[in-house]
Amino acid sequence: MTIKEIKDLAKYAARGSAPVNFTVDTVNEALADALKELGDLRGSFNEFQRNKLDIFDIIIENADEVVPNKVIAAMGQFAEVRNVAQGDKPEFHVPTGRNRARKFLTQVGLSGVYETFRLDKKTFTISSHAVGGACTIDFERFLDGAETLSELMDVIAEGLTDAAFGEVQRALIAAATNGDCFNVHSENGYTAANLQALITKVKSYGEAAVIFACPEFIEAMGPDAIVAGSANYQGIYSPKDINDIAMNGRIKSFRGTPIVEIPQSFVDDQNVKTWINPQYAYIFPAGKEKIVKIIFEGVTQMWDATNRDQSVEINVYKKMGAAILSQHNWAIYRNYAITDNSEWPYGN
Repeated sequence: MTIKEIKDLAKYAARGSAPVNFTVDTVNEALADALKELGDLRGSFNEFQRNKLDIFDIIIENADEVVPNKVIAAMGQFAEVRNVAQGDKPEFHVPTGRNRARKFLTQVGLSGVYETFRLDKKTFTISSHAVGGACTIDFERFLDGAETLSELMDVIAEGLTDAAFGEVQRALIAAATNGDCFNVHSENGYTAANLQALITKVKSYGEAAVIFACPEFIEAMGPDAIVAGSANYQGIYSPKDINDIAMNGRIKSFRGTPIVEIPQSFVDDQNVKTWINPQYAYIFPAGKEKIVKIIFEGVTQMWDATNRDQSVEINVYKKMGAAILSQHNWAIYRNYAITDNSEWPYGN
């Protein structure tokens, strides 16, 4: 199979589709076999070295195809996502209308942390910075076939997607802690009435609202009490909530406002440290101007280094940036009672 054919298969696999004479399952199998042959170390490590740049190109093209689409699928309801060429600075327009005049933009500043800037123009650009990581391929496990390039490709794409989630969360939390999200409520626990009060503020701008939260936050919400219980009688809870918990483990809506679950992931092998701080829920307006702006700049960069034990360390980074347009039409609820084990720099 030629390099072009392998690249085409990787694109189909990334999109979950298949060319003529293939199915989705056979595309994945054919891609895994092709990558295994291309990166086969059983014959010669030098052969792998000769094929290395082609292998990296395939992995890079896959990551550049997969990562933005995964981010759009997870956050597209409240985030505008753009792919731009290296060095490009796309302009975003500041919406007008019922939103009040005072506007702020929270994005990465010169200090490398998320800072808030007063907007005095009708447009703005987003600064990007490199987000990346590394993974190690054990030479002996590669020789034995226990580790494959297709697995490496999936790990890299997943890691960059998680990094994008983390960057958005950092910008959202910075907007709240800088005092530029105007509807913030924090408490050591969860109170349905307080969440509803935030939703009412968002809806006061004539827009529908959507709640975005991690699984931990949604689980802490539990079913909504239509009638609160007392010492003399049990409370009455929403039958839909009870059914959603029975079928899905968590509720799917709150008093008519849909809940969208933000994917959670773990940083460490012990499944303790999470990517996303689970204490926060975000209430965004639905269907109009999107609060979050995300850019992916240029192509994914990738290189390798051989360690003394002959393991191969694969390094990868992607330039991305996120910005939060702060006005009066979105809100944040924080439940301090939920344990936060999120890992810096993507967590707190």
